[in-house]
Parts: sequence; C-alpha cells; structure tokens
Amino acid sequence: MLGYFPQVYPQELLYSVLARYHRHMGAPSFIQSMESLFGRRLVIANPDLPEHIDALAARIPPGRHLAADRIIDTMTLYPYYTAYQSQDVRQQVRHAMRVGEDGSVLLRLGIAAFRAGRVTQLRFCGSCLAQMRERYGELYWRRDHQLPSALVCPEHAKLLQVGTVRLTGCSRHRFVPADRQTCPWRAPAVIQDVATPIVETLHRLAVASAALLDDPGPPVTPQALTAFYSSAVQRTGLASLNGRVDQRQFDQAFRHHYRGGLPMLPGVMTGSRFTGDWLAAFVRKHRKARHPLQHLMVRDFLASRDSAGRPFGEGPWPCCNPLASHRGEAVVSDCRFHRNRAHWVGVFTCSCGYAYTRSFHPDTGKVGAPRFQAFGPSLGSVLGEMVAAGCSLREIARRLEIDPKTVLKLAAEFGIRTRWKAVSDRSPGSPRKTPTAVARSPEPSRRRSARCPRRNWVEIDTQVATKVREAAELIRAETPLVRVTTTAVERRFWNRGWICKRATKLPVSMQALGDVAESLESFQRRRAWWTILNMDRADEPLQVWRILRKAGLTDRHTSMVEGLLATHFNRGQAAA
Repeated sequence: MLGYFPQVYPQELLYSVLARYHRHMGAPSFIQSMESLFGRRLVIANPDLPEHIDALAARIPPGRHLAADRIIDTMTLYPYYTAYQSQDVRQQVRHAMRVGEDGSVLLRLGIAAFRAGRVTQLRFCGSCLAQMRERYGELYWRRDHQLPSALVCPEHAKLLQVGTVRLTGCSRHRFVPADRQTCPWRAPAVIQDVATPIVETLHRLAVASAALLDDPGPPVTPQALTAFYSSAVQRTGLASLNGRVDQRQFDQAFRHHYRGGLPMLPGVMTGSRFTGDWLAAFVRKHRKARHPLQHLMVRDFLASRDSAGRPFGEGPWPCCNPLASHRGEAVVSDCRFHRNRAHWVGVFTCSCGYAYTRSFHPDTGKVGAPRFQAFGPSLGSVLGEMVAAGCSLREIARRLEIDPKTVLKLAAEFGIRTRWKAVSDRSPGSPRKTPTAVARSPEPSRRRSARCPRRNWVEIDTQVATKVREAAELIRAETPLVRVTTTAVERRFWNRGWICKRATKLPVSMQALGDVAESLESFQRRRAWWTILNMDRADEPLQVWRILRKAGLTDRHTSMVEGLLATHFNRGQAAA
C-alpha cells in the first residue's frame, strides 16, 4: 500500500498523475517508482490505454476512492476508443487493461489497423496551463487534449500546441510530467495557418470527442451501426428508399461540409482521396472496427444535413386516417424521406396502418397537401359494410377521402364484389363516363373518327437520324462516362423504344442508331483511355492496377490497358 498518492485533477490522465507521483516522491529512478506503483520493474507508460490497472489500484490508498474500473473510465482514453464497440469488445479491452495482457488491447480494438492512429506527442492548451497554474500551482496533462480527433481545445476553442514529450523513439517506461520545459509557451500548434471557419469545425469535433470521455453511449454491434447509418443517410436524401446510397453526391456533400479541414485531420485524406476509401465503406455493411474520429465526422455531417433536411418539421406528425378516432392527432412517428428529382417526398405511416405522403419543393419552400398512399388491413371490413349498405361509389369515396377509381381498386384488392364496373372495362371506342354510370348506361354506337393528315416519314427519318447522331455526341461528352446504347439515345429526345417500334418507317435512323451504338468492349476501352488521361492530368502514378481499379475493369482487361498506356506514352514522347 502506498503511503502517498497525488490528488487527481479534472480531466487528468493517469499518465500525468503517475508522472507527478514520481516527481513528488523524488525517486532516483523510474524503475523504483514502477516497483512502488505496480509491484514490477517494467510497465509501459501508455498515456491512452495503460495496463496493469488492478495492480496499481490495489496499492492506492483507499481514501482516494480509485478502484480499477473508475481509473479506466475517468483517467484513460478507454471510453473514447470503445465508444462505438460491442459489449464483448468493451469487456475484453477492460480485462486486458486491468490484468495487463501486453499488446492485446490494440488488437482487440482494431487500433493496429486504424490509419488515424494515436497521438505520438503530448499536447496542451496555453489557456488551460494558465488556469492550472492559478488553481493548483502545477501543470498536468489533460486527457481531452490527447485525443486524435481533438486538434483544438474543447474548452477554449484554441489550437492545441505540441509539447516536447515524444511517445515514440524514446524510453517506453518513463512518465514525464507537464512543466514549463515540456510545455514551452512558444511551442508550435498541431496545425498551421488555419482559417476561422475551419477552426470552428475542428472545435465542434473536439467537443464531440471530449463528450465521449464522459458518455461513450451504450454498446453497439456492427449490425446496429449498419442500420443506424443507413437510416440516417436515407433521412438526408442521399439514399433511395431501398437504401442505395448516391456515393458521388455523398462524397461531394461531405467534402463541402468540412471544406478545407479534411487534410488537417489525421488519417482522413491521402492526397485528394479518402484514405482507404473509408467514407464510401462507412455507409455500407460494417464488418470491422472504425476509428472514433470517422464516426464523429460522419455523425456531425449527418446531423447538419438532418437538421437542414427536415422540411416537414420534427415529429410526431398528425394522422390523416378518416376512419380513425385519433384523426388529426400527432401520433405518427414513422416518417421516411427520399428525393423525387428536384423535390423531397415524406412518407408518413401511422400505427393504425394508414400512410400518406407530402411533397416539399426547396426552390419555393412549398409543402404539398397530404396524399393517400395506404389504408392498411382495417379498411377491408369497413369498405365491405359500406358496399353492403348500398352506399354509392361517390359517397364511399367522399367518406374515405379518396378518388372513386381508388375505391374500385381497393375493393378489388380486398375481394369485395360491387355493382360498379371499372372504367377500364368500357369498350375502346366508347366515350368517357363516370364509374357509377358505367353499369347503367347503354353502349353507344361507335363513331368514325376523322382521319389525321398523313405524315412525311422520309422527312421525319432524316430529322431523326440527325438527332440520333447529336444524342450520341451528347452522351459521349458526359462525365462520368455513359455507354452509348440504343436505349440511351432514344431516351435523350424520345421515349424508350420510339425509334425501334418504327423501324420499317425509319430505315436511315435505324442505320444511324447502329453506327453510333457502342459495344461493351468499345465502351470499356473508351473508359480506360479516359481514366488514363485524367490520372495523367492529376499527376497520379500510371500503374495498370490503379487504372483497372479506377475504370472499374477486371484483370482480363490488363492487356488492353497496357496497350493504351503504350499509346499514351508514345504520344507524349512524340509531342516532346
């Protein structure tokens, strides 16, 4: 049992407390302090995830109330690194820190594979040091300054400075205290020449990072993380209803949100690309651990999009079911958002089964009226009772607040026999009638319609052929590249199949369509050549495997890419 143990200051690292113990005791060597604290001569001085906590807690005086679990939760970075881990991982890491399974902590967390890594040089905030000196008479290392995702002091919003204590390339068994030598006033900042908006963004991340130390949240499984991010991205309008993420739009929106701050964060960018394509993988199925910095960045981005992308306000929302007693009450909590071209669509589903949609147009800020989508299973019995009671079609439609045609459709879905016939059952030449009149009205005599003027198909064929070539040029100019196909050309100026359905009348157009359409091999070759040119402009290494990956090709296209590379190099030499 130790006769003395220092007072623990707010947000102080265990590393700092042990360094102050060594200084206060005046021990001649660190080995002697190690034996007093841990009962062993050599313990690695990890500032973030120390081990052998059980041995240390057993020697601390009981009056300090520092049990092993409390030390881990309040004096290490354990809450930060395990914030987005499962219960099993948390228990394994805690056990390894308590008993001292050398090296297993990093492996269990997956930190060995994290590109963001850990802090290699202790940091400090000048304003915090002044407060420490005034309040406690000595300096110490704060744990919220040693987080990889904290480049700014969470409390003072000032850039952190780099101390002289290196955690790599020197003795791993020394606890170095904070003082004026290790924390010089003119120490450089962790990053240089930072604009104010970027500092504000980095401060927001630092505050969120520090919050994990106090409240890491409940354990989460990879499946739960996958579901959370899929739902969150869907709410922002960056994914379709089936969960497919628009990766290009997601990438652009993420870059715009952080602007110039991305290269300053550790392990985030490699050149102009996200290191290891972590951002794209983040919204796919979670199969491995992700660095807390990545979680914090994505959640900060989604929160900003979510708050800006709530055109229908915060829930709950009212139920519009005309058959429910709770109609008009705010009881709907299930709302899903998606984009339909330029406007938003919200799908609101009540627990009673009723669902409706509303549209929002960002350009005008106008919110559309509720539109019926589904009644749920409760409608069957009610609709059957209305039909049996002899209610007219329009009366039922008025009660249900839907179109008469929708009533006919719903009745057919529930297998309810009615005395009305669907409008589609009328003869092709008969005039348009209301659904209620279809069963009662006699079949009118067919009238011979006036003949339309004949078309000049030769002239039309020439015009269409010109447009076919024009459409092919437009498609070839698109980026990212699009294959020139018959369908793509037709959709450019007409509907799908418009030309092919008139093949006998448009022979010149069909010939032009065959001339401009690309085979799969031709398109792959054009895509590989386009990739080579873009990589050359960006000064990226022109390696075959990189070109194949960027162009979305497989190994069987290696010889084609090698030939294109040779052509590209020959042209470059000829130009020189």
